[in-house]
This record gives sequence, C-alpha cells and structure tokens, in this order.
Amino acid sequence: MVVRFCGKLALVKTSWTPVSPKRRFYACPIKDSVCGFIGWVDLPMCARSKTIIPGLLRNINTLEEGCNEPVRSINMLEEQCNGLLSMNNMFAARCDALNDEGFKLKMYLCASWFMFVIVIFDIWPV
Repeated sequence: MVVRFCGKLALVKTSWTPVSPKRRFYACPIKDSVCGFIGWVDLPMCARSKTIIPGLLRNINTLEEGCNEPVRSINMLEEQCNGLLSMNNMFAARCDALNDEGFKLKMYLCASWFMFVIVIFDIWPV
C-alpha cells in the first residue's frame, strides 16, 4: 500500500506511452493532481519489448477499426432499408387511393349507363 503526498492511497495505473508501454506505476486518485511521481510498480521492460509492444498495439487498433467497418455498413443498409420501406408504404397508400378513385369512376359509369337505358326506353315506346 502506497500513500501519496496528499495523504490518499495511490492507484496503480498502466502507461501506454511508447517509452514505457504497459508498465504499471503509482498515481494519485485525484485527476490532474499536483502530487509528484512516486515510482514504478514493476521492473522496466527490455528494449525488445519496448519496440514490439507499440507495434502490437497499432495492429490491435487497426483490427478493431476493421471490425467497426462492417457495423457501419450494416447501419447504412438498415437506414436504406427503412427509407425503402417508407417509400413502399407511401406507394401502397397512393395505390389504395387510386383503387378507391377507380371504384368511384366505375360506379359513375354504371349509373350513367343505367340512366341512359332509362332515357332510351322512355323515349322509344316498346
């Protein structure tokens, strides 16, 4: 247990800098504290580890970014699908309106023929 100069217990954090990658150190629990550096938790890494770990971290970040690309594509396709569904609903409503209009026109046509037949038979006696 390490106590900071401010009297609080120190936290163990991990460094991700290129100089000291994945090396643990003691830090003050207060963010942006003015407490000084106490020391490292573990021994320094060898030179080879210092050169390999940053490259591995870059590879991990590249792979994670590559994994996010299909998710973006899926989200874009879902948005396009939702747009097409709304257009389909709009066209279906328009189709229903046109079917209603067609039905009305058929009824007017039938009524006009019926009136025509009544007029014809009233004029020409049988």
